[in-house]
Amino acid sequence: MPLSLDERAAIERLAADIPALWSAPTTTAADRQAIARLMLERVVVTVQGESEQVVVDCHWAGGTKTQHEARRPVQCLTQLHNHAALLERLRELHAGGQRAPAIAEILNTEGWRPPKRRATYTAAMVRELLHRIGVAASARSSLADRLQDRAPDELTIRELATRLGAPSVTIHRWVTRGEVTARKVPVLTHNLWLIRVGDAELQRLRQRRSSGTRHSVNPNEV
Repeated sequence: MPLSLDERAAIERLAADIPALWSAPTTTAADRQAIARLMLERVVVTVQGESEQVVVDCHWAGGTKTQHEARRPVQCLTQLHNHAALLERLRELHAGGQRAPAIAEILNTEGWRPPKRRATYTAAMVRELLHRIGVAASARSSLADRLQDRAPDELTIRELATRLGAPSVTIHRWVTRGEVTARKVPVLTHNLWLIRVGDAELQRLRQRRSSGTRHSVNPNEV
């Protein structure tokens, strides 16, 4: 059946008003893909170094160019373009007497974002970051000070993680797989792993860390 004059006029109006056509309830996802293919000549995506910052340049039919900023997930904190400022902010908040849950809430309110796909910081993530920069965030971080029998070259999982700049979960994985020499000792109501790490072993683990795949942080490992 041929289109009526009113139907043809409605289609012509929509064709002249792309935003309305795009958001019309009758426009399907496939329709939107077809519209984008017709209107976009090319899209150029530029990643800023190894950071999370991405610039998207859209070249439209007719010569118009628009630029948009996007954010991609990255593997580690140091890839964030503002990681130094984030660590400084953590130190400021901790020095001001804020505890991990409050620090997480403040960071989220101020718009700080974690490196991976998670949108917000948690108290556990804050504790792990504070530990990385050498700040004791809770009593649990001082359990190592209560050890009675400890060799000079033995490190806890957290201490070795700090030396290597690695997540605690990575070190714990090495322990459970027998890739390092470790022993478990009781401290109060907890257990701590002590890993024997001399100079040669520390160098080996640094090389192992640099050649291995980074994994997400598990702040519950000790």
